[in-house]
Amino acid sequence: MDLRTSVNPTAFRQFGGAHKAFYFITDAASAQRYTIADSHYHSAEVLAVRPGADIGRLVAELPDESAVLVAAPRTFVRGADLADIGGRRVAIMPCGSTPVRPDQLSYFLGVLERTDPAAQADRADEFFSTVAAAGTLRLLDDARHTECAFDAAGGDYVWHQQAGELGPGEQQIAPAGELSVLPMEITEFDPTRRLALTGTVTLQGEPIVHAGYDGSLAGAQADLYSGLTALRRDPVVIDLADGLVTRCRAGAATPGSARAAATLNDLFDADPRYRTVWELGFGINNAMDVVPANCGMNEVYGADHGVVHFGVGLTPFTAFALTFLCPATRFVAGDQTVIGAPGPVPAEGSRRRITRTREASCGCH
Repeated sequence: MDLRTSVNPTAFRQFGGAHKAFYFITDAASAQRYTIADSHYHSAEVLAVRPGADIGRLVAELPDESAVLVAAPRTFVRGADLADIGGRRVAIMPCGSTPVRPDQLSYFLGVLERTDPAAQADRADEFFSTVAAAGTLRLLDDARHTECAFDAAGGDYVWHQQAGELGPGEQQIAPAGELSVLPMEITEFDPTRRLALTGTVTLQGEPIVHAGYDGSLAGAQADLYSGLTALRRDPVVIDLADGLVTRCRAGAATPGSARAAATLNDLFDADPRYRTVWELGFGINNAMDVVPANCGMNEVYGADHGVVHFGVGLTPFTAFALTFLCPATRFVAGDQTVIGAPGPVPAEGSRRRITRTREASCGCH
């Protein structure tokens, strides 16, 4: 049986019009699994690296104007590591901070083929236009009757767009499809800087537990994820005051809900910095299903009309960084417009401008 995976550069529309050289960077232990399909590139090859390799240095040595896809399990890549990429286009599959199996990586290569960057760019424009035109936004879970207000203009926030076609000298996650807001630049962490989130939120969906810098944390990472997997079915409810978790409780009378709430309360008690909601995100990738595993690439999941997710913690400042997908939560503007759903873009004069950071500066790769 042929267990090899074909990497099809021509299908990766994220790279736009790059037609010179393509490089697929992956770990040496699995490099033999991959073959490069015929493509419009003049040359294309697989590059194998050892765990912990200096990916930034390797990329800087590749021919300028190359398209580079990094998919290296056990090798953590930060956006800052790729500061000197010249005219190269670089896409990073986030598989260094969570355990990713070869079959999962193959699946997400298929998602990358199906992802339409032009459609994602249009959705991102609609999203930011609607947010900019709105007053206070609301996060609603109708089934659990929870509601949380978010003042999108309530701080000097940093908005990120991980969607659209790459240009020369740009980097992005792959598969793409995440829009997010943080209280400050993600290269620094200050738990006193918060998002203006006040109310009640239901956490119910696939969790992600990142641990990017210390291999000795693998066991604790697996245990933490295991304690949260009940969130796939059983809800946990958290109360927020100005972006700070003030209470966490079971959202249903089930053992799974109680276990997940206890896991989170233990985490909050052990390190109160996890009580700060560090990221409010919105996944827009509708070319995928959630993989039922601790997989960082799940973060861009967008279902049909976009999926809200929340992030707490930030490696290496905290041992772990957690993301909670909440597909049942609706993001609603004051006029009842569901943010992320198809609809007219507000007129230019009716909205303030939101400046977006477009490079993959998040540490969780």
